[in-house]
Amino acid sequence: MNNIYFIIIALICMVYIFLEIRNGKFSIKDSFWWMMAAIIMLLLSIFPYSINWIARIFNVAYPPTLFLVFCIIFLVFMNFKNSKKIAEQHEKIIELAQELAILKDKIKGKNEKK
Repeated sequence: MNNIYFIIIALICMVYIFLEIRNGKFSIKDSFWWMMAAIIMLLLSIFPYSINWIARIFNVAYPPTLFLVFCIIFLVFMNFKNSKKIAEQHEKIIELAQELAILKDKIKGKNEKK
C-alpha cells in the first residue's frame, strides 16, 4: 500500500518536470537528468526490492544506504554541471560587457568628431 504513495509522488514529479518544460521555464537539455531521476524513482517504487538486488551486486549490507549514496552522487553531479554552466555564463557576461564598453567608446568617439 505504501508503494502507491511513492508511485503517485514519482508521477507528480514527472508531470511537474514536463509542465515546466512545456511552459518554457526548463530546457529539455537540462531536464533530461531530472526526468531520468523521476523514472528511476518510479521504477524503484514499482519494484521496491530491486534496491536489494542492486545492493547485493555492489556488496552493500544495508540497501537503503546504497540508495542514499546514489542520491548524493546524483545531486553532486547536478551541482557540478550547474556550476560549470554558471562559470561559462559568467565568462560570456564579462566578454559581452567588454564588447559593450568598446562599442560605447566607438559611439562616443564618433559623436565627438561631429
